[in-house]
Amino acid sequence: MMKTIDKYLSRLENVLAGGCLIAATALAVFAVLLRNITGDVLFWSEEAVIYLIIFSTFFGAVVTLRHNEHVAVDIMPALLKGKAKKFFVVLGGLATLVYAGFIAYLSWALITEPFSRTTITPALKLPLWVVELSLAVGMTLFFIRAVEMTIRALRTPATELDKDVLAEEAAAVGIDVDDLAIVDDGSDRANRVEGANGGDRLGDGGTDEKGGDR
Repeated sequence: MMKTIDKYLSRLENVLAGGCLIAATALAVFAVLLRNITGDVLFWSEEAVIYLIIFSTFFGAVVTLRHNEHVAVDIMPALLKGKAKKFFVVLGGLATLVYAGFIAYLSWALITEPFSRTTITPALKLPLWVVELSLAVGMTLFFIRAVEMTIRALRTPATELDKDVLAEEAAAVGIDVDDLAIVDDGSDRANRVEGANGGDRLGDGGTDEKGGDR
């Protein structure tokens, strides 16, 4: 059941986020080509591109949440393991639910305000509530995705939540965790000790400013 919900929800998120971004890009390119080739100007294209990018931003935030790539302070979950780690993961999910639900509620309430229906955008002549739908729909999808992720965390065994933080950080910058291994053999230690002793001997046998031995 949850896999089916995740499947169709992911498709919806991808279509909305990708569709708005593709539409904005295509419209911007078309407007530039039209202006340079024929001299005609689509006076409404700039405003439309801005609104499409706004929609894409909020829909893209849901996709980012799905991949768990939002900026987060995860010191405690990274250091803990087992049930303690699962507790913080679930707690983070519940906090996300409260935040997303509150913002979604305020967003839909904003649409019902009189000025959202009476205010018209300058170029497209759209009522303001159409633009405000980006926040309302985006945060509603954000809330639904947060619910799915929290339920998934609750159903996942605590042992499966453990992860190698060092390996993930290394993969994020495109390197292998094995490349971070520090080889400290006997020869390296010997060289460092010899260097330190050599420095001490130089200090003992130094000369003063007049050239005489100390």
